[in-house]
Amino acid sequence: RLRRSMVEVRPVEVAEFRATEELIREAFWNHFQPGADEHFIAHNLRKGADYVPELDLVAVLEGKLVGSIVYSKSKIDTNDGRSLTDVVTFGPLGVLPEYRNRGIAAKLIQESLRLAKDMGFRAVIIQGDPRFYGRLGFRCGEKYDLTNAEKQFCVGLMAYQLFEGALDGAGGCFSESESFGFAEEALAEFDTSFPPKEKGESAFQSEFAVLLSLCYAKDPKYTS
Repeated sequence: RLRRSMVEVRPVEVAEFRATEELIREAFWNHFQPGADEHFIAHNLRKGADYVPELDLVAVLEGKLVGSIVYSKSKIDTNDGRSLTDVVTFGPLGVLPEYRNRGIAAKLIQESLRLAKDMGFRAVIIQGDPRFYGRLGFRCGEKYDLTNAEKQFCVGLMAYQLFEGALDGAGGCFSESESFGFAEEALAEFDTSFPPKEKGESAFQSEFAVLLSLCYAKDPKYTS
């Protein structure tokens, strides 16, 4: 098993943007869906106003880029009418397939959480698989009364407080950067600049789609 101490986590260099997009595309291709769009999302985030360059990190092993994590600003529109903008979101988070299950993603997350706390952010809120992120201290958004933009609780909506009580009284609707949205035509055009790859389906894709679809409306009986 790879010793995590062998992996260096450091800020990405601008000259490495394209290489990390290639890495992210390889990491996600046919994983959550046929093909991938995460490399395009990373590309757009880095050009957008919500991009947090200090939290754009790479994992390097023996001089090779093997992992990447990108952060952007997000917000909570609270139930009492405030807009909290001192929250961030990570994603895409990718590790090359041949380097998975070696603790590299966890190391990227843990180092970026430390930096985000030092920068004064309140919390990190993501949409992902609780079976993985729960092991790293992320908790379901419902614990903090956080919903998606449709005011639904979702199994995949998870939060990590960067200090004790950071999300106390912060319940409301979470929204991520608009840079996560894109037109399929723009993705297709962007993807032509990468080597062709065949799209494929898998049982895991269906399983993950079901997981992300597990959302439910807040019960008015429990609304204060």
